[in-house]
Amino acid sequence: MKRRAAFWLLLPLLGACHARDQANRSPADLDAPREVIKEKPLPAARAMQADTSVTGAFLRWADAVRRADTAAVNGFISPAHGLWVLEQPGALPLLTRVSDVRRLRRSQPQPSFFTLAAELMPCLRPTAVDALPTATCDGPPGNEAGFARTGCLLGPARAAALSSIWDHATLRGGTAAQGRAAVAASRYAVLQTDTGYRFYWARLAGRWRLVLLDLRVPCSA
Repeated sequence: MKRRAAFWLLLPLLGACHARDQANRSPADLDAPREVIKEKPLPAARAMQADTSVTGAFLRWADAVRRADTAAVNGFISPAHGLWVLEQPGALPLLTRVSDVRRLRRSQPQPSFFTLAAELMPCLRPTAVDALPTATCDGPPGNEAGFARTGCLLGPARAAALSSIWDHATLRGGTAAQGRAAVAASRYAVLQTDTGYRFYWARLAGRWRLVLLDLRVPCSA
């Protein structure tokens, strides 16, 4: 009986001490969990993988064009060289240098860059050839340009074939020296014989970059 009575006498005193201890703690202490739980860090965003083949780079670029994915298309442009687009709107060729395809306006009647999507050939994988064929302009129907071989072809870039074009072309967004340097860096080109378009690729800092897009139609003059 004496022990039970002593416990009931001490209970108010213990309660007062607990209340005073709680009052002395800061709000941050009151909200803090008793056990520190370490959260797992969020996985880092996966970096864009470097292109290991020019074929893979071309196919990913063409897919991005068809999807009108501006960020992906711009990712294939060299920060140093930019992307040169070669057209023939009149008597003189037109060469335009851009670092963002949204700023490119193609010659009429196709002003937007992404209208190119409708002109790309279906191409599961470019066929590798020792040398890209040239147009003879005396071919049969369906191959009026007269290419000795048709389809989506991949071969060595012939930068020398464009060496003189900088002297008489209209230039926008860059200089002839910049253009020559960009084309000189190219190693391979993809030719699509349905249109005659050529896509020049350079290996720069471990990535394949599209440095020149030749949108001239052979035998159209």
